[in-house]
Amino acid sequence: MGRNWKDSLKEDVPEGGAVYRHDVHFVGASTVAQQFYCEAKVENEYRLGEVPTEVKSIGTGMHDEIFAMESVEREDLIRHIEESPSLIASFGLRAQVGDLSVAGVPDAVIFERGRPKWVVELKTTRGDPSRLWPDQAIQVKIYGLMLERMGFDCSGLTLVLVRMKQHGLTSPEKESLLVLVKTALERKETAQMEAEHEMKFFLLPLVSSEPEAAIVWAQDYWLKKREAIPTKVEGKCRSCEFNAVCAHSLFKPPKVRS
Repeated sequence: MGRNWKDSLKEDVPEGGAVYRHDVHFVGASTVAQQFYCEAKVENEYRLGEVPTEVKSIGTGMHDEIFAMESVEREDLIRHIEESPSLIASFGLRAQVGDLSVAGVPDAVIFERGRPKWVVELKTTRGDPSRLWPDQAIQVKIYGLMLERMGFDCSGLTLVLVRMKQHGLTSPEKESLLVLVKTALERKETAQMEAEHEMKFFLLPLVSSEPEAAIVWAQDYWLKKREAIPTKVEGKCRSCEFNAVCAHSLFKPPKVRS
């Protein structure tokens, strides 16, 4: 018999257990996704600490405005999922995949009659929102896999990645965006919403073998079976906040002497 999602939500994070590289007990879905962007960047963030940037600050601020929700206890969350005909929620997911414990919090899970209908992940960009980056797709796919492993009925689940311009919405629009996204998905009017705002919807099916394979590849770094694999794309190094200190950087900032 498979896991029961109610039991999964009630479980506390276990103490102890496996310890991976950098002394972590679990790896975030976003971190696994970032490994596909550049593992050297992941390595540098753990060794040197995360470096604040304007792009990150703007993106975080938009998320806080768009995905503001009321906090509830886990028992109340279970009750809401069971009793609400339609529900938007955001909560921690955790699953064991291969030899790696993976965790993460998707931007939103939209339930219909107790079953997850859509997992929504928002990504802001200064560039072209119509481009689907593999690492971003992997992240939302891992969220779908974790929901499945936790015992939710994911037979009707669609993974939704929304890419949008950072300057594309006013504050009132940001506050109502999540409801507008839900309505567009329900009415199959995502194209209309894309036309009204600088954004792009990517609707992806849950194919469990895809995120499973991604995690199995990523786990060897955390199990110390191999070292970090750096990107081979110079453009990624050019925009990386670690390019001046990374031993693998393909781009070195110019130096001047006063």
